[in-house]
Amino acid sequence: MCSWNQAFASRWQNSIGNGKAADMVTTPTNKNAAGELPELNTGATEGADILEARIAALLQEGFSPATISNATLYTNLSNYYIVNYWSPEHYATGHIEGAVQYTPKETLKLAADLKTLPTDKPVVVYCYTGQTSAHVAAYLRLLGYDAKSLLFGMNAMSYDNMPGTKFTSADVKDYPFVQ
Repeated sequence: MCSWNQAFASRWQNSIGNGKAADMVTTPTNKNAAGELPELNTGATEGADILEARIAALLQEGFSPATISNATLYTNLSNYYIVNYWSPEHYATGHIEGAVQYTPKETLKLAADLKTLPTDKPVVVYCYTGQTSAHVAAYLRLLGYDAKSLLFGMNAMSYDNMPGTKFTSADVKDYPFVQ
């Protein structure tokens, strides 16, 4: 939405930054060994009913519990299991210390590495902008993980050095909108 019109872009533009650029590392962190999936307690017994109950719970709680700022994350990185949701090549160029690389559209599946996510600590997912990580965090929350999306992604921490998608003023189209 921030690209639609300048009226919506300022929050995004004010969040772009490089304040954590010096904190990025290139040392990889290994995934956990596969463990158990989260336990869901919805009161339902059928798959469709469980899914419906989980969706209702997520919609009820809203977006805020599913987000975290980089300032909060950096107060104690070890309190979180940090998921870097980039390609292995981009991960190798620099990432949050302790972040574990998960390949988009591949590794967070049951038949792949989903069970390597912990069920006993919050999972923070980040991408370039925070948009994809918001989707991934919602998916993981639906499955019962305490997942959070890092607001504004790497754009807010190491914009100048970031591989991938960067938001720029040129992206703002100034399309009309109705208030």
